[in-house]
Amino acid sequence: MKKLITVIVFTLAFSTLHAAGHYQHEKAFEELVLNNGTKWKIDQATGNNVDRLQQIVKKVNGHKLADYRPAGTALQAGINQMIKECRMKGPDHLALHKWLEPLMEQVTQLNRATSAAAAKKHFNEVKKRLQLFNQYFRA
Repeated sequence: MKKLITVIVFTLAFSTLHAAGHYQHEKAFEELVLNNGTKWKIDQATGNNVDRLQQIVKKVNGHKLADYRPAGTALQAGINQMIKECRMKGPDHLALHKWLEPLMEQVTQLNRATSAAAAKKHFNEVKKRLQLFNQYFRA
C-alpha cells in the first residue's frame, strides 16, 4: 500500500510541477554515468519491464500521428508498470532514475504531440533513451 501511495504522490507531484511550469527539463536531469566503470545492477522486474518497452518501440513503423498514438499509450502503461514493480534501492536505483526521468518526459511529450513531426521527434528520443539503457545497466 505504501508503494502505491508513493507512486501516486510522485505522479501527482511530477504532473503538478510540470503543469505549473516549475519543472525544467535538463539534459538527462543529471548526467548518467557508469558505476566506477561498470554497469549499474538492476533487478529482474526492471529488466523485464525495460525489455517490454524496447519491444514496443521496435514494432512502430510511424509516418502519421496515428501511427505513434498506440505506442505512446503502451509506453506510458509500461513505465507505470515498471514504477509499480520496482523494488530497487540505493545508488543503483538512483542511477535508474537518472535514465528513467528523461524517458518519462519524452513519453509525455510523445503523447501530447499534435503533429506527425512532433510525434516522430519525441518517439526518436524515446528510442534513443531505450537504447542507452543497455550501455549503463545490467541484470
